[in-house]
Amino acid sequence: MNAIAIFVGGSTKTSTINGVSIAGSSSEETLYTPTLDLEYIINGMPLTKNEIPVTPNGLPTPAVITRALLRRIKIPYFAVDSGLYIKLKVPHIKIPSAIPGNNIELYDAMQKGTAKSIFEESKIMGEIISNKQEIFLLGESIPGGTTTAASIIEGLGFKAVDFISSASPNNPRELKKKIIESALKRISKNDDVFTIIDKIGDPVHISLAGFAAGALKNKSTVLLAGGTQMGAVLSILYKLNILDERIKIATTKWIANDKESNIFKLIEQIDKRIEIIVSDVDFSDAKYDGLKFYEKGFVKEGVGAGGVMVLSRYFGLSVEEIKKEIYNEYERLISIGKSNH
Repeated sequence: MNAIAIFVGGSTKTSTINGVSIAGSSSEETLYTPTLDLEYIINGMPLTKNEIPVTPNGLPTPAVITRALLRRIKIPYFAVDSGLYIKLKVPHIKIPSAIPGNNIELYDAMQKGTAKSIFEESKIMGEIISNKQEIFLLGESIPGGTTTAASIIEGLGFKAVDFISSASPNNPRELKKKIIESALKRISKNDDVFTIIDKIGDPVHISLAGFAAGALKNKSTVLLAGGTQMGAVLSILYKLNILDERIKIATTKWIANDKESNIFKLIEQIDKRIEIIVSDVDFSDAKYDGLKFYEKGFVKEGVGAGGVMVLSRYFGLSVEEIKKEIYNEYERLISIGKSNH
């Protein structure tokens, strides 16, 4: 089996609204998180700051899972800048038209025409990179992304607010609802898909949709490696009439079992043909609290973690082997942390 993985990072200033995202040690730090995630995946340690992205209570990025397993299954992988607020210091692909998204509660996300350009540029790249690949895996890092994803899904005519997940066990649903309701007021009934994204979306989900659309021109199976946010990608592809069953979602059991969200109902209303593959990896026996907290509903998913765990099973790794790789990588980071103090 051959496979390739792409990790798309970008920013939305929606993440800086207090309480929206815990994907950073503070609201402002969320603008650094996707850059640090991608630098860590490529380099083994971020370069922009000498620190691993954490939640306010110190839980590490799910990129720990992703990097540990990419090193084991040895597939090619790339970082993509699709609108990062802080530029990358590692080799990467840059989507030329991509810019960070604005705070959708108050402003249009991007200038008119941006979403269409991002989509077309990503589509070209997706077709090139996925050529002769059986599996094309797409992961994301965009703090505040569940809010902008829900906004996109609602804006395209589906239900999202009650189904979408959160990196926190206490999903700030009322806050997200308020932001999304404010954003939706700027849409008019004649707006096409791209105009809706320009108004109430972000640069990452439209880029992911473009990459997927490009891969569908080949014979690849597209694994959308993520949780409820991938509903936004599916809703875009559905509305553009390019969604088919070769696209699958691969996610974690922490998303599948989340009582605060429902990925199955979310995806079913968009297209019943889309398969959701759930990783069977569990951290209840982890030595470290940072990983055990996944079992309590923190973090859950991100930066392709669920998809890379599913892909590792395709490559023949047992659950125990997968966990061993992740635990070893976590130990490596702890030892780096200790040596820095």
